[in-house]
Amino acid sequence: MAYQMLFYLSKKAFYVFITVLLILSFNFVLFRMMPGDVTDTLIPKGTDPETREQLREYYGLDEPKIVQYFIYMKGIFTGHLGKTSTVRVNEEIADVLKVYVGNTLILVGSGTIISIFLGVLLGRETAWRRGKLADRAGSAFFLVFYCMPTFLFALILLTVFTTYVSGWPSKGAYGSEYADLDVLGKIWDRTYHTLLPMFALTIETIATFSIITRSSLIDVLTEDYMVTAVAKGLRGRQVLKNHAMPNAMLPVVTVVAMNVGWVLSGSIMIEVIFSYPGLGWLTWKAVYSLDYPLLQAAFMLETVAVVVANFIADILLGMLDPRVKTLE
Repeated sequence: MAYQMLFYLSKKAFYVFITVLLILSFNFVLFRMMPGDVTDTLIPKGTDPETREQLREYYGLDEPKIVQYFIYMKGIFTGHLGKTSTVRVNEEIADVLKVYVGNTLILVGSGTIISIFLGVLLGRETAWRRGKLADRAGSAFFLVFYCMPTFLFALILLTVFTTYVSGWPSKGAYGSEYADLDVLGKIWDRTYHTLLPMFALTIETIATFSIITRSSLIDVLTEDYMVTAVAKGLRGRQVLKNHAMPNAMLPVVTVVAMNVGWVLSGSIMIEVIFSYPGLGWLTWKAVYSLDYPLLQAAFMLETVAVVVANFIADILLGMLDPRVKTLE
């Protein structure tokens, strides 16, 4: 059994390595397939000749494509992702990303954890009370917010709070006096600024997890082995906890992995609407300003995060359902 699990993990890790390598290679090719000179793509127009020459040497643009590829790969594994021309001009992208990734992890990371917990909990309770008033009301609530566009709900929240709640912050991850605050003050300031975008972000995700959990759990509750468990005298909640939920969680784990994988990418719409300086906002800024090196780094982080999250999901699925390993 241990050998089978080790073989399963080794094979999945090999697939992840190949996938990440292909993603990095595609990321390299993508920004060099654009029309015109690649120098004009990676180095913004208007750059003074001396700086332009330094950047050509930095990116190895005067070398053959294969040499550029190895310079690019070396830069990734050593943390040299390029230099930005729009945010903190001419600074290392890796240094710039640290701040924005941190803000995104606070907003989207915390929001995802809350969404998973509340979504699974609400989905479980509505499925257990299927057909009753709580189930009908909960299902209606889930469907409304699942179908509502995220940007629309965010705009409604922003309009209502900034109009009717005096002094409510409409943008940023923290206030202008953040640096002068003590630890508790900084925590409160960040919470105050993050609360509204987090609510706008999590409400739809909660609805998604609730719908999937409810649907999966209802399917499991009608299985023959569930009826047998009840016939053996097991109490309802005991059956739900020990027999139904572990099996119902299989499709939920996959959706959780996708959402966790997208944590690094942030939510572009939410971050742009609330002017929240996270990785999603930074990606939009890079697209708008044609900052291709920054955009290339953002793409790399976002896609690799999804691949790694799916790898973790495969491991969890293999632990929850032994049949997954035998089907591989």
